[in-house]
Amino acid sequence: MLMAGRDAKPVFPVGPFYTRDCQVVGFAMFNAPADQQQKAAEDINRWLAEGKLRARISRVMKLSETAEAHRLQEQSTLHRSGVLAGKIVLEP
Repeated sequence: MLMAGRDAKPVFPVGPFYTRDCQVVGFAMFNAPADQQQKAAEDINRWLAEGKLRARISRVMKLSETAEAHRLQEQSTLHRSGVLAGKIVLEP
């Protein structure tokens, strides 16, 4: 599975992919019709329940630290600081 955002530059294993005669199939989520989005959501939920898919969490912070979380997100995304390697989770 390969997922990427607009500005993402994920590492892609071209060699092994090529030698195994594989193919990439995908879509831009927001360009997909509702039935495809529904199917994708069902697959993702099933994979999560089966433990086959886990979110990459970089930081767990208190809800009171929301401003700091925004600062970190901006620093990592807009300024490419690399301070985050996953999602930020806010807890009460």
